[in-house]
Amino acid sequence: MATSGARTTPAGMPVLRFQVQHTSMQQEAGKTRPVEVEAELVAYGKVAQELAKAKPGEKLKLTGFIDRKGVRNPQLELHVNGFEHITEFGIPAPA
Repeated sequence: MATSGARTTPAGMPVLRFQVQHTSMQQEAGKTRPVEVEAELVAYGKVAQELAKAKPGEKLKLTGFIDRKGVRNPQLELHVNGFEHITEFGIPAPA
């Protein structure tokens, strides 16, 4: 996970913009295929503060939603509103 650093909005809300890399094998039309993507994400509030503590290369399960970047910007933006640390076995780590 690479970040641009945590900051706050003009209203004082913490915000974190960061980039993640996803690698997996997925099923499509009865075939298995590799998937590798890099994506830019954003998190706000307490989630942003907690994600800012994650170390580069740490495995995380992220949850959230897709929205556009702004009223006049139709580019997609992935918003993270929750996450879990993943162990080496691919299961959520105990809190």
